[in-house]
Amino acid sequence: KDRPPWRLALARVGNPFSRGIAPRVCVIAMATAMFCSGNVPNASARRPSNGIERKSTSSSSSRLRVFSVTAKANRQGGQGQTARNRTAVRPSAISVPLPGTAGGGVIVTTEHNSGNGPIPSLRELRNAIPKECFVPDVQESLKYFAVDFSALLFCFGVLSPLVVDNPLLLPIYAPITGTVMWMNFVIGHDCGHGSFSGNKLLNAVIGHVTHAPLLVPFWPWAYSHKQHHRFHQHETKDMSHPWMTAETYQGTNPVVRWLALDHWWGAFLGFPGYLLLEQKWASTDGSHFWPASRLFDKAPKDERLKCAVSTLACAGFLGLTFAVTDSVGAWSMQYLAPYLCFSWWLFAVTYLQHHDEDTETYSETEWEYVLGGLQTIDRTFGFGVDRITHHITDCHVAHHMFTDMPHYNLEKATEGVVGVLEPRGLYKKRDTKDFVAKTFQLQRDVGHCIDRDRPRATVEEIKKSLGLTGFLEEK
Repeated sequence: KDRPPWRLALARVGNPFSRGIAPRVCVIAMATAMFCSGNVPNASARRPSNGIERKSTSSSSSRLRVFSVTAKANRQGGQGQTARNRTAVRPSAISVPLPGTAGGGVIVTTEHNSGNGPIPSLRELRNAIPKECFVPDVQESLKYFAVDFSALLFCFGVLSPLVVDNPLLLPIYAPITGTVMWMNFVIGHDCGHGSFSGNKLLNAVIGHVTHAPLLVPFWPWAYSHKQHHRFHQHETKDMSHPWMTAETYQGTNPVVRWLALDHWWGAFLGFPGYLLLEQKWASTDGSHFWPASRLFDKAPKDERLKCAVSTLACAGFLGLTFAVTDSVGAWSMQYLAPYLCFSWWLFAVTYLQHHDEDTETYSETEWEYVLGGLQTIDRTFGFGVDRITHHITDCHVAHHMFTDMPHYNLEKATEGVVGVLEPRGLYKKRDTKDFVAKTFQLQRDVGHCIDRDRPRATVEEIKKSLGLTGFLEEK
């Protein structure tokens, strides 16, 4: 205890030349930086008991400082309010291990968990998962593809003509076919992550075969989806279902707000709009169908060519649907109605995975991969939905941390992840058998804005955006 803090830090690191220079140099640099700033963690300090204040204490003998990081999720009138305003920088979750802990990290307490332990490192989480979970079985993957794609062919080839002759079957046909379309999306989702097989060509072929009938351009979607995983819950870099500040929300075109963000029908129209719209005023990541899209400004050069291929695949299937239907009315019943149900499924599942009243987002200085990933929610839908949709609903935390696992291994992987996170109060799992009502309720009350009272589009804003104000005044 008489040694200075920098000697203690070096003792923790050991000989930098014993097992590789680079990792040790990084830790030495971190220890030095924390010593100079006085921010070396101290496990002996107690966490605040109220869960809403951020405190630090110092020790005169060792000049060590501890940060107890807390989140605010104040509830007023029975409604939750997301924690947004923070006054200090959150320490990295993957940091110098705390003395006496196996995983390392920082202590986190919130209103919704007891903060029993530090946030684990990514390595600790991965080590808790059986290694075989990361190995795709091509035969197993192809089996699931064959079953789901055959079901889709049955819906389009056998059931859809019956709907034309018996329109009263539409309320049954559309949800069933939309669900089967969603099942095929999950198969293509594995292909996009490379977890369907170890063969890139096979992944690309199956990805296009499963996604083209859904009008989802496979390669552009895979690119933006990887950015979503890479920067999950980052306030400015997350893609797909990002949170917006009130200012950004207000700056979104009012017609887009009215169609996709403000009201319940946004659950049906939001995803196709996200894929299609290029303009920044739409608050999308750029068009997934246009090779010159700003989506690919920082992407590898071949992504633009791949976008053209995926777009042609979608256009080819869309043209086929018009060719095999007798009229616009028949096309609307046979394809458009189930497509909108599929679009709802995609919105509902992905939205509920990453949104709730207590969900947090992080700024550039606060964000860290594991910290953002812990905001993911495993939701049990019940009624067999979790199984037929390949556990993308109730095993999503493990998937969000490690995308290189095929869906049929997620249950086993989740057991390992839960074993690490649950004792520390860091695992989010919620029974959501009311997932239909929950989707519309959260879309109404929370939406995509970090402020409770989001600036919804007004009639005057919509008129002005469409250039109708002056026209109507003249009339």
